[in-house]
Amino acid sequence: MTAERIEDVLIVGAGPTGLSLAITLRQHGTPVRIIDRATQPSSVSKALALWSASLEAMQSMNVVDDFLRGGARLNALCIGDGGRQLARMEVGEGIDSPFPFPLLLPQSETERLLTVRLSALGVTVERGVGLAGLAQDDDGVTATLNHANGRTETARARYLVGCDGARSVVRGALGIPFEGSTEPQTFLLGDVRIDGGGLDHKNIYLWWRRGGTIALFPFEEDTWRIFAMRETDSAADIPPTLDELQNHADRYGPPGMRLRDPSWLSAFKINERVAARYRAGRCFLAGDAAHVHSPAGGQGMNTGIQDAVNLGWKLAYALAGIGDPTLLLDSYEPERRAIAQNVVKAAEQKLHLAFSSGAAMRIVKDIAVSLLGNLSVVQKRLQIELSETEIVYRNGPLVALGAPPRRPGRTDVGARARDAILTVGGKDQPLWPLLSESRHTLLLFEDAGSPIAAPEATDLAGKQLSVLRVTPENDPKKQVRARYGQRGPGWVVIRPDQVVAARGDGADLTALNNYLDRVLRRKSSEIAANHERLPVSEA
Repeated sequence: MTAERIEDVLIVGAGPTGLSLAITLRQHGTPVRIIDRATQPSSVSKALALWSASLEAMQSMNVVDDFLRGGARLNALCIGDGGRQLARMEVGEGIDSPFPFPLLLPQSETERLLTVRLSALGVTVERGVGLAGLAQDDDGVTATLNHANGRTETARARYLVGCDGARSVVRGALGIPFEGSTEPQTFLLGDVRIDGGGLDHKNIYLWWRRGGTIALFPFEEDTWRIFAMRETDSAADIPPTLDELQNHADRYGPPGMRLRDPSWLSAFKINERVAARYRAGRCFLAGDAAHVHSPAGGQGMNTGIQDAVNLGWKLAYALAGIGDPTLLLDSYEPERRAIAQNVVKAAEQKLHLAFSSGAAMRIVKDIAVSLLGNLSVVQKRLQIELSETEIVYRNGPLVALGAPPRRPGRTDVGARARDAILTVGGKDQPLWPLLSESRHTLLLFEDAGSPIAAPEATDLAGKQLSVLRVTPENDPKKQVRARYGQRGPGWVVIRPDQVVAARGDGADLTALNNYLDRVLRRKSSEIAANHERLPVSEA
């Protein structure tokens, strides 16, 4: 066994969550090491959709343009029974985001694009390296790593994050229960090409008849993912044949489909589970290591990506001696675990509704979808939920520091920021790119001739804070004011993960200075010296 260098952060698992965390840390200048047991990237496209909040995160990682070029925008969700289409839900309705649509992209391509971005930031994924065990003390974590060539390594890191999936070795080593249940049914999956059926490759199809249901998801240029439920568990562990999937398509799907050329066939059980804790000392869990649920809604990968951007800046600050590390790191679990619990519960409900069977239930679903599924308000509510743009953090010390109202809404403390239009040099430009930098943003809302004095703690914040004065000159139509609910002078501070951290009315900046002092002041010159942030080079 050999002693290795001391890392700031060791990330176990190089899926979308681990890659997003590594990118976020590097953009804050934090050294990072990321390992993965697999010797090669996965060629299986488990997750297919990136929703709006994740695309917003991709902009903060400076990679969203690559995703938009490589992905396809989803048009609609079509729901039907036999030969009838019951409802068509246009996708994007009601989503308040710079990216008001889900993007269809295979997970393998998502991982490739994120890996390229991470490489540009100077980090290479170490493949064929698995975690065998860990121990921690007050100063860090000691990890035992097994390499594919048989070498055993003892690695030391100040923090370790398990992004290693539903069978997380990190979670197991920490002894953290994975609370929840497993659905009794066996579900079938197949990635196939489909002829006939009148399918539009930019739509999702949810179809039922004769007591069964199938779901069809498009991806790549001409491939479909088909989901179905096996009627008996006698062959629970055996992947389906193409003929078995064709039988489900014939019995339950839109008429006239012929399946061919399968590239992946799988049978699986669905788990709905959330880790009892997201943190144990200097170790954290994120992504599927912390939460798993049914694919209904397509939010698993998205929720993991947002775990990463939430945790990333907090770890970076703690390591750099910026802010109160206890406050920052203690805020991760209460913010993100509550979100996962809601996502898991909602996905379970959607799964049970979609795959419920029986003649009576079929009639109920037909009536409900026909009456409600075509209502604009229902369509908007569903898509807003799936987009994760209306998430509000209600718990934890960081939210409490911002003193949110009892019933916070969009742009209140704990909720996501909003895009708006600024007028600069006579040209309109979006606000969102300015909020996507790897730092806090302070919006100062000023009336004409009445500037607000710079906060006392601004100088202490250094490069961690960008100040933007919103005035009648750059907000002539008062759109930014309206979007942030500011009628007069006031201020709003936005976190690096685009969440509203604190806000206030008038020129009294006492609450703002308190936030900046607790979160952005360098607390220890010794820590800062030991963790000198190096400029991040762009390849």
